[in-house]
Amino acid sequence: MARLFLVKPMVFAVGMALGGTVAAADTPLGRTCLSCSPQDLPAGPEVSVRRSGQAALPQDYTRITADAVEGQSQVKVRASGDVIVERNAQTLNADWVDYDQAGDTVTAGERFVLEDNGAVVSGEKLEYRLDGSSGRAENADMVVEQDGRRLQAASRLAEVAGDGRYQLKDVMFNTCERGDASWYIRADSVEADYGTGIGVAKNARLVFGGVPVMYTPWADFPLNGNRKSGFLVPDLSIGSDGTEVNLPYYFNLAPNYDATLNVGGISSRGMRLGGEFRYLEPAYTGTAAVTWLPYDRRRKQSNRYHLQWQHSQQLAPNLSLGVDYNLVSDDDYARDFYRYDAASNVNYNRQVWLNHQTEIAGGRLESSAMAQNYQTLADKNGYKNKPYAIMPRVSGRWQRHWGGTQADIFAQFTRFDHQERQNGSRSVLYPSISHDFRNSWGHIRPKFGVHYTYYALSGFGSRAARSRSRTLPVFNIDAGLTFERDTALFGRAYLQTLEPRFFYNYIPAKAQNDLPNFDTSENSASYEQLFRENLYSGQDRINAANSLTAALQTRYLDKQSGGERLRAGIGQKYYFTTDNVQLDGSVARTSRSRSDSFGFVEGRLTDSISTHAAVHYNDDQGRVEKMSAGLLYRPQAGKVLSMRYQYGRHEPIYLESNGAYYYGKLRQIDLAAQWPLSRNLYGVARFNYALNVNRALDTVLGLEYRSGCGCWSGSVLAQRYVTGIDANKNSTYKNAVFLTLQLKDLSNIGQKTGDILNRAVPGYVKTNEVVNR
Repeated sequence: MARLFLVKPMVFAVGMALGGTVAAADTPLGRTCLSCSPQDLPAGPEVSVRRSGQAALPQDYTRITADAVEGQSQVKVRASGDVIVERNAQTLNADWVDYDQAGDTVTAGERFVLEDNGAVVSGEKLEYRLDGSSGRAENADMVVEQDGRRLQAASRLAEVAGDGRYQLKDVMFNTCERGDASWYIRADSVEADYGTGIGVAKNARLVFGGVPVMYTPWADFPLNGNRKSGFLVPDLSIGSDGTEVNLPYYFNLAPNYDATLNVGGISSRGMRLGGEFRYLEPAYTGTAAVTWLPYDRRRKQSNRYHLQWQHSQQLAPNLSLGVDYNLVSDDDYARDFYRYDAASNVNYNRQVWLNHQTEIAGGRLESSAMAQNYQTLADKNGYKNKPYAIMPRVSGRWQRHWGGTQADIFAQFTRFDHQERQNGSRSVLYPSISHDFRNSWGHIRPKFGVHYTYYALSGFGSRAARSRSRTLPVFNIDAGLTFERDTALFGRAYLQTLEPRFFYNYIPAKAQNDLPNFDTSENSASYEQLFRENLYSGQDRINAANSLTAALQTRYLDKQSGGERLRAGIGQKYYFTTDNVQLDGSVARTSRSRSDSFGFVEGRLTDSISTHAAVHYNDDQGRVEKMSAGLLYRPQAGKVLSMRYQYGRHEPIYLESNGAYYYGKLRQIDLAAQWPLSRNLYGVARFNYALNVNRALDTVLGLEYRSGCGCWSGSVLAQRYVTGIDANKNSTYKNAVFLTLQLKDLSNIGQKTGDILNRAVPGYVKTNEVVNR
């Protein structure tokens, strides 16, 4: 939808803060009160069209019904007293009507109501040609309702050109309900063409709460909600970089592709240009975007830019293509213009891939080919840790089922490339077979496979080219039982399950320190990790295992709906041998005979209260390693209170200049809320605080308002968040203030805040959607 007007921030803020104290005045459209409820609005006469109730007329026939009719038939007649004129889809009501039959023209007064082509026009005097649906009216009011959208206008002079075309002089109009003039646009003239769906206003002022806040000599806008080319509403935000303004122009190039050109600037940095092109075809879709700063005064740098291209295409029914390409001009770009940890590395993805699926030998084969590289930005200390480029990777997985038996063959070839490290290729073949013995009260699922890996490594420095291989058998059994009983919880009937589960995993220990580590990292310790055969992601490291996981889970199922209300579990792994493969590939021995314990609980305590908690407990040391917990109270849409806590005993805090992480204790609380302060005014807030360093990480505070009559809504939001750590290990911050005004069925003004609040407040719902429910 084209968006037209920019509200002055001070006027908008005052209007929101004062609400009902802003002076209200009556206009031809209604009352200007910003916070009026429907009952506060002047009702005014209901404009409706009376019909004769007689049989339908043939095409182009005219019927006049009145208390009195005089004159000469077929020449000119005058009808008076409750006059109704009907022709085709047109109906005219008036106190009196002069009908010139030769010219098929009517003159009506002293008051009239005309319905034509979905529009209702009323006024003091009307001259109208019936056969051409054209004419003019004085002191006219017009209401058009189409596709669920409403336009109302009051003008000194209204001209009807036929075929849904109107020209209004000295006019005010809005898209509110009857009697609501909390905002309106006043213009010298408005031309509306419902055939093209476009309206054009000249010398227009946006009046908000009775106060003019914007002037434009010319503006066009959609009448039916369809896309159209034209200027969109400027975006405005105020923050650490000063004032940011962005004026977008929208190009409606075709039904299946469009573009946006952005011209704007940042007060502390300079002019900024940008554009986005979107395309949609039956076989492919994508987006290309660019942002460019010719010169950044703060950095004293020229030609700073960010390029993006995402593309997906269906080449054949079973063959698809994808592209993801990103490029920025310099290492500081992400720190300056995006929110992220400034001490960390940032990797911009550049990737192209092909995916294919087919049926072969009675099974399903899924295969892919991919090439991937990165642009890695250095941190503030100049350190960067660029991942290996994949040039290319070809993967395939074939699966076939025979009853409960499943055969699985995974194969992959990857070529790894790096300018500062050893290059090489890795081939993986992992066939496995499993069988699922299952019934209503339990399951046993044994699996056996052989994992084979082959490396062909290039020479690097003093090291000669070489090849290495690794073959490891993998055997595991996943077994579980399910017991059920009827019970009650919080006064409701439930089916409770008790589900013991055992997972035995065997992989022999084998030193792998002669193998490179191209893409492997250790998975996070969690309850789910107890049931995975490999502790590592990627293919370069395979852990040693001779262990048994024992876990117990319970669920509460609502007997009426069958939905799950609550789930909880606890588990631990027991080691029969003490060998363990480290991330560097060496085999270490541990004296522990069991792993840490993991537990969780999640679900809805009541229809309004939900909770989640997870704990990682070190039995040997008798201490909690990690813990997270949360409580959410949401009695209805728009009412949310959230409390979350996170603890980690030994967590990476920030990246030091040597590229190593500084580890320390992590303790954070996260409080968030959305709550009505009055019927239509909502407060939103978030407070994310690090207890271990006594500093706020993210603070959000805002107000959201929707007028009682639903004609406008707005918000003001302030945010302060940590962007990184400086050389003295002090946090660096950014601040931002966002203002948003939404005019019903016409425009969004200012910076959208929905994405920020969706991340900050769990269960957040837009205020205008709350009132609609």
